[in-house]
Amino acid sequence: MDIAIIGANGDVGRALAVQIISRQLLTPRQRLQLVGRREGGSASALHGLRADLHDAFAEITPEIDVALSPEDVAADLILFCAGRTAPTSSTQMISRHDLALANREVFESYASSLARHGHGEELVIIVTNPVELGVEVFSRHLDPRRVFGMGAYQDSMRLRREIATDFGVRRQRVHGYMLGEHGDALVPILSRFWIYGFDEAENAAALRKLRGDRHPGDFAASVMTEKAVLAQLVRSNEVERAFRHAESQPPDLRAVLLPLITHISGAKTAQSTAAITAEMVEQILSGGQSVIPAQVKLAASDWFGPAGVLGVPVICGLRGWSRVIDLGEGEIDGEERDCLLAASQVIRDRLASWGLS
Repeated sequence: MDIAIIGANGDVGRALAVQIISRQLLTPRQRLQLVGRREGGSASALHGLRADLHDAFAEITPEIDVALSPEDVAADLILFCAGRTAPTSSTQMISRHDLALANREVFESYASSLARHGHGEELVIIVTNPVELGVEVFSRHLDPRRVFGMGAYQDSMRLRREIATDFGVRRQRVHGYMLGEHGDALVPILSRFWIYGFDEAENAAALRKLRGDRHPGDFAASVMTEKAVLAQLVRSNEVERAFRHAESQPPDLRAVLLPLITHISGAKTAQSTAAITAEMVEQILSGGQSVIPAQVKLAASDWFGPAGVLGVPVICGLRGWSRVIDLGEGEIDGEERDCLLAASQVIRDRLASWGLS
């Protein structure tokens, strides 16, 4: 199994290269390809990164090569981190629409090149935002069942970590999903929540504590309200107060708000994004069949509606994802299901506005 990081000279790409090697996801006989551009300083920086990684990890370093054009990408697992990112300043906000316009050409360039020059069995994990746009573009050029967006996995792990903090357990003991869009149309699925080691009564009590008197349909409005509060605090140079405010919120809101402040504070979220992507890669490379929440291109179905991209839990392995875990009527809370259906429509509308209807 060889891995390519497209956009390896970016913040996330560099951190991801370190994660892959330090976790020993590749053996010394396997290959890590660092992909960048010939223009600017990308080429020289990637050759420098290659040398630095060899220096840092010595005997556990896989073979590392540098590729400087889409046609040169050659790997079994493609981690797509290239493109423009949102500014770290709360006073220089870029709209999701502008981000999509900036990154669509990059998605198209690599997706079409892989379709022409790849071996046809590549797995692609989209890290670049908008994740849904990347999944849609790559799914039009490659087998959709071999394309994943990592947003739902990252959002779900953030939710599990925040819940684990409140209940004093390890994240690995918490089961729960954040699905829908890796953006404003995010949907916490608390009806599928439980903590391993808790009995039925304890889990029911934990769920009541998590939900309080809130309803699933209230979540999106709460996120927008809190984002406005936090943006104002950051603009007023009250970052510490913004973190304290976010930390006072329920776990599902914290899972959204804390990464936002981290990014616009100037620290960015490159380390956490790289670590979670590497964890997702580790699950896929394990050789078994795992349930992973991810943005994928779904066919039309009774519960989902028209074909489209959505963050859902899927069963996946080395050959891609095989099926969606049933989220139909009776499987999750009815209001959560309605929110997911609304999220799927939001994503379809966004893609249509970006010329992908």
